[in-house]
Amino acid sequence: MMNKMMRWIIGIVLVVTMLFAGIYGFIQYKVSTVQERVAEYMVKEQHVKKEDFKAKGFMANRSGDKNYMVEVKVKDDPNYYYYYRTNKDQVKLDFYLDENNKQHFKE
Repeated sequence: MMNKMMRWIIGIVLVVTMLFAGIYGFIQYKVSTVQERVAEYMVKEQHVKKEDFKAKGFMANRSGDKNYMVEVKVKDDPNYYYYYRTNKDQVKLDFYLDENNKQHFKE
């Protein structure tokens, strides 16, 4: 009886652990793909050398395409830029923060 109960508990713990690991892996995949796409956009379309900017992806807890965003800091530029990728694989600037941390939104 006790042996059977232990197997059930271990099974439930394994299923829950695998579920959380899968969700975490999915989120990390989404963040990294958006980060890679924004980095490609900065180099190819904004003509910024790869060594002249840093891109950091994160989950923004916003709806739709803006749920996964990338913060971009360009060398010798006081602003921080926040990009997202649309479902059509376009990179869009959502807003930027100036040197006074004031948000400037793009429409």
